[in-house]
Amino acid sequence: MIDSIYFGLITDSTKRLPVYLTITGQWNNQETVRRPSGFSSYQWLFVLSGEGVIYVDGQVKKARAGQAICLFPDEPHHYHAVSEPWSVIFLSMEGSQCSPLLDLAGVRQSDVFDITDFAHMKADLLAIIRAASLEDSYMDLRCSKLIYNFLLDLAQRVNTSQHTIHQSVQRLQPVIQYIKQQCQHQITIEQLAAKANVTPQYLCYLFKQAMNVRPMEYVNRERINLSKQLIFLEPHQKIREIAKRSGFEHPSYFCTVFKRLEGMTPEEFKRFHGYGSLSNSSRLS
Repeated sequence: MIDSIYFGLITDSTKRLPVYLTITGQWNNQETVRRPSGFSSYQWLFVLSGEGVIYVDGQVKKARAGQAICLFPDEPHHYHAVSEPWSVIFLSMEGSQCSPLLDLAGVRQSDVFDITDFAHMKADLLAIIRAASLEDSYMDLRCSKLIYNFLLDLAQRVNTSQHTIHQSVQRLQPVIQYIKQQCQHQITIEQLAAKANVTPQYLCYLFKQAMNVRPMEYVNRERINLSKQLIFLEPHQKIREIAKRSGFEHPSYFCTVFKRLEGMTPEEFKRFHGYGSLSNSSRLS
């Protein structure tokens, strides 16, 4: 690995981006770094080989190959190698969305994190370095896009409390696919539980953990999405027929759920999207 370092092109325009690069690069053997006052940017250090130790927030933690260090801005810290070569790829970033995106991945404080996908993490960071090495007027935009995607993918690649949520989402995939394909038909919670090979009670737990909704509430959300598609594709269809084809047995319940989720009735939804005044054929009866 060749040592390299690149600095972001930071202008007033750059600072309006949701995330933007300040520094990136890679060191074949990371030297000792001491920052009594911390560093102004969020930092991400991905360890490729060797082992180091990080002192931050009154704690001492080791960081070995396949792990990453996240350091929050203005937090005093220092780190050094204990097993050389301590090879790292580093990324420093700022922007209004750094904190929310890190929080989404469960990264809420300076710490050392286990990485679940070494190859993809390395590839993503090297792509940011390559983009930063192309010194033209679009460098800041390219890097911002790559960093944003990198942060979005962290939830899948970092082993935190959020990783358990990601596992729940993966386990629910057969259920979610089944709901999408069959929501226009009658669905029971027992059928959904069977798709995940769990009990109905545990299925409720998985949905609550992964999406903070109950299984049948998720079914209703898919049915309402289907009904909106039908309203757009067949605007002259009667509302009671739209309800039936979307999986609702009673039109009145369909309208109640629709208004709760969309903030308007199906009729108001049609008018809002420019289908004009209601004809008799669009009413419930």
